[in-house]
Amino acid sequence: MSWVSRVNAETPLEAVLGQRPELLSRYRTFYRTLWHDGAVPRRVLELTRLRIAAIHDCEAEWAVRDAEVAVGDAELAALRAGDFSGFEAAEQAALQVAELMPYAHHQIEDADVQAIERALGSTGAVGLLTALAFFDVTCRLKLVLGVEARPCAFDDPPLRRGALV
Repeated sequence: MSWVSRVNAETPLEAVLGQRPELLSRYRTFYRTLWHDGAVPRRVLELTRLRIAAIHDCEAEWAVRDAEVAVGDAELAALRAGDFSGFEAAEQAALQVAELMPYAHHQIEDADVQAIERALGSTGAVGLLTALAFFDVTCRLKLVLGVEARPCAFDDPPLRRGALV
């Protein structure tokens, strides 16, 4: 973070968002809801979060891992390359939309959303689409604000005691 003054915080992202404590609090609450409401399986969230990080080449987001979701080296390589053929059908549907979210969101079609809805239900589809947009925003924030990469694996990622990584 070269141009943002640091505030005392547990993580690099919080050091930046800590400039606006009320925003940081709301950001934490919203992000926590995505991971804890059960609408979308954590593995789907983790895979799509990592794909969006790879698209943005956001090492600060790529370095974070959900310790409860086993993503092997071959899967990580596939996510970096955009090859979804080795993933389950529901994961593929989610990853196809994640692929479009950062730079081609206007190309997401009804059929793409319907595939997610068949796999996750209506609540899951809304939850996933919201999460994808939020993952995109998080990467963009980390990149533009110069948030440093810090490799970590959390049992409750991307949160730890409510902290954002």
